[in-house]
Amino acid sequence: MANYAILRVDKCKLAAVGRLNRHHERSKDEYKSNPDIDLDESYRNYHLIEPKKSYRQMILERIDEVGAKRRKDSVVMQDCLITASPEWIKGKSLEEQQEYFRYALDFVTERFGQENMLSAVVHMDETTPHMHFTFVPITKDGMLSSKSIIGGPKGMVQMQDDFYAYIVKKYPEISRGLPAKVTHRSHIPPYLFKNATTLYEHYNEICAAIQDIGMIGNAKKKDAALALLGRYAPEMSKMSEQLKITDKKVADLERSLQNKDSSISYYRAQNNEQAQEIDNLSDKLYELHRMQEELQRQIDLVPPDLLKQLEEEEKQRRREERKLKERERGGAR
Repeated sequence: MANYAILRVDKCKLAAVGRLNRHHERSKDEYKSNPDIDLDESYRNYHLIEPKKSYRQMILERIDEVGAKRRKDSVVMQDCLITASPEWIKGKSLEEQQEYFRYALDFVTERFGQENMLSAVVHMDETTPHMHFTFVPITKDGMLSSKSIIGGPKGMVQMQDDFYAYIVKKYPEISRGLPAKVTHRSHIPPYLFKNATTLYEHYNEICAAIQDIGMIGNAKKKDAALALLGRYAPEMSKMSEQLKITDKKVADLERSLQNKDSSISYYRAQNNEQAQEIDNLSDKLYELHRMQEELQRQIDLVPPDLLKQLEEEEKQRRREERKLKERERGGAR
């Protein structure tokens, strides 16, 4: 299986800076509702560049320092992610992972300027270790310009080519991944796959419980069924909206596969690792869609009011459990 280095760069206006600051730095309770974050592992997160102040304050100070002009709708921060194929990065020791992230960070600090960097933090509390780094898009002549720094879509492709050429010098086993415009059509956000697989692992239990909630004359069995459904109610309640997302992804993918001029069709026609990657991504998307449809058919059998009640009760139970764990961690320090 091919291994890939991953670099993504997004634009960020001033209004969105605070939310990203809180997420990256794990500084507010709001991130705790993210099912992809394991709070028990958050202590393992670490900085390669630690912010001295809030992102917003550092951004405004940097813009003032160089005398750059800022419009209300200006892109004031680039929000970037660096990681690698899950099997590859998770197969390395902590020291080897740190070495990879430091090496990758050298590439971006050299390219975008150490003086523009805000933060570089490695998250170890999600599914795959990854680094978020943020910087202010200030050019060498003191302009605030994301377009000049990144270079638009063509510049992004060139940057990823340069990043691959840099990474492969130290890690020759790394392959150049597919362009984002190709992979995004069949890419599965981790939370979609996690939610569906969590429920599907207990598919038979859930089906049996749904049948048992209508039991008459067997209160014990009915209570047990409600308890089991309650345990998965928050995930079950999300399925309808998540199925809509996957429906759209499947439709987009099939349109691209039918269009001979599409980038997906081009890469799929090549007899190489990139064609195999597209097929693997497509297979995963279709498998997710199948699981979601089967689950939704069963969830539709549960009275909506009952599902809502079970969802609220389970959310409250999980909140209380998190608070208890936090108190226990605090007492252990």
